[in-house]
Parts: sequence; structure tokens; C-alpha cells
Amino acid sequence: MGLFDIFKKKEPKKNVEIEIWGRNFSLNIEYNLYEGEHITKNQIQALEKFLNNPDWIKNSKKVVEDFCKNDVLDDDENQKKDNIFSYIKPECIFVEHYLEPTRVAIMCKYRYDPEHGLAVVFDKDGKVTVGIQDIII
Repeated sequence: MGLFDIFKKKEPKKNVEIEIWGRNFSLNIEYNLYEGEHITKNQIQALEKFLNNPDWIKNSKKVVEDFCKNDVLDDDENQKKDNIFSYIKPECIFVEHYLEPTRVAIMCKYRYDPEHGLAVVFDKDGKVTVGIQDIII
């Protein structure tokens, strides 16, 4: 039974247990929907593909570290520079609304830009883009 079949039978998944860069998290799943809309089949399929490819997350760590490198190195007070979780905290999984291709992101609090946060965005083929959360919202 696929994820889409599960959603047809009960409430959409609101939370997921997921390993991100060696740590386990329980994160909410947020779907980008307009008022009155329902979760689309494309959103369900994108989430399912993301969850079924844990190597995408594992491989994204280097991309995230490279993106944050200058901010982290410039912070003399951050004594845990090698620990990605000293400057990033995953908050939720975000599934965008667009029809095709639908992307999924790990939305994070970011020590060096608390106003905008950080998005680790995964395309349908696992390609990773990192930037402020505005890149997907």
C-alpha cells in the first residue's frame, strides 16, 4: 500500500519520524495549500519519494555545510563549528503546491538568519538547493 492509499483512508500524515544527518527527529509535515484546497496527488508522491530516499538527506549535509561555511567560520562564539546542529535545527518537512515537479524541503531554524530560516530543498531527482526559506515558500 502506497502513501497515497493511506491518505485516501484517513487523515493526511501530519508528523514523520526521520533521520537527518545522523540524528532522529519527529517533524510536522506542512503542505503548501490555498484555503479550501486538499493535498494533491503530486504532493503525496513527492513526499513519498523523498521519504523513500534517505540518501538524499545524508548527501545534502555537505551542500548545507558549504552554504553555511562562511557564517559559521566567522562566528568566534560558536565552539561547535563541526556540529551542524549548533547552527541549524530542522523544524518541519514542507511540501510545495506546484503541480510538477513538486519539491520537498526540510525547513530549519538557522542561527545566522533567524528571520528567514534555512530551506534544504529537494527536487524530484534528489538535487539539493539550499537557501533562505523564501526559495520555496
